[in-house]
Amino acid sequence: MKIIKTILLASVFLFLGNYVAYAAENNKEYKVLIDPGHGGYDGGAKSKNGVVEKDINLGISLKLRDVLKEKGYKVYMTREDDIALSNKKVEDLTKRCEMKKENECDIFISIHQNMFQGQSCKGTQVWYASNEKSKAIAESIQSSVVQEVQPNNKRVAKDAKKAYKILRDGYDGGCVIVECGFLSNGEDEKNLQNEDYQQSLVKAISNGIDKYLKEKPEKGPIIK
Repeated sequence: MKIIKTILLASVFLFLGNYVAYAAENNKEYKVLIDPGHGGYDGGAKSKNGVVEKDINLGISLKLRDVLKEKGYKVYMTREDDIALSNKKVEDLTKRCEMKKENECDIFISIHQNMFQGQSCKGTQVWYASNEKSKAIAESIQSSVVQEVQPNNKRVAKDAKKAYKILRDGYDGGCVIVECGFLSNGEDEKNLQNEDYQQSLVKAISNGIDKYLKEKPEKGPIIK
């Protein structure tokens, strides 16, 4: 009888030990690096009414930071003020890429605004680095934004391939650019300046991240 009790107790402790280890692994904080595009001398796109991209990028990024922190994510920012990371564009982008490795982020999100010659183009467009993690995150964010904020948006997430330096550094985590809207489109330009609209967009982006992490096959942080 004592032997049986000993075996049972050992089994219980082994189970509890494995459960604690499993829980610890799955409850680790996911690290997200948010990159408000441009900044400082580099204003990015500018609408015909004088709306500057860098300012919209920062406003949306700060809101996204706050929402993700409330959800329990560990959030880092490439900038939190109107600054550039270097007075040279290439070096600025290189430093933003280096922050991915420095912070060992699971997800990298660069917030930008789009621009086109005419006013016909509108809506959010998500671009992703050429790896499966980035593709899955981008598709989840794009889908969430369409469902929650832009039901008439027919765009789908796209592979950036060689189009954006900030997505070409070979980083192993999920890396995406979220072009929130077109400053060249009157409706988008107006919406992107609206605090409530920005908040709705941020909520949709964060929900897209949540959905991806919930459905991804691997357990724990994306970066091992």
